[in-house]
Amino acid sequence: MKIRPYSPADREACLELLRGNTPEHFSPPEEAELGRFLDALPGPYFVVEDGGQIVGSGGIAAERDGVTATLCWGMIDARRQRSGIGSMLLDHRLGTFLREHPQIRRIETHTSQKVQGFYAKHGFVVVEVRPGGFGPGLDHVRMACDAGTFAR
Repeated sequence: MKIRPYSPADREACLELLRGNTPEHFSPPEEAELGRFLDALPGPYFVVEDGGQIVGSGGIAAERDGVTATLCWGMIDARRQRSGIGSMLLDHRLGTFLREHPQIRRIETHTSQKVQGFYAKHGFVVVEVRPGGFGPGLDHVRMACDAGTFAR
């Protein structure tokens, strides 16, 4: 298994990851949002390959305040969740980004109540919950943690 930078040739595979996680973790309208995001990346985005197949993806981007970074569009193949791939990808995203951006002090993520436990396990705490914020049955959960929690 390897993690590498995203390339435009990975676009359809990333959209397929989202489709495989809809409606459990994403709402159908989010596919168009992900497509626009992939066409104009605000920061580094990575894919996880296993045997030549993309089984995960996710990115991170600095915010305008200069001290906050936000995790972007992290997802793992629905059949491979709870296998450690998500943790490996999270560590890679944060480690790579924080080494290159030592001024970052806070990490945020926007997730659903269904993935909230994963981020809590990695030190994130709930900052805000908007019931149904991502669609029916998918709450918008904003979480944050101190960037010092992660090795640089």
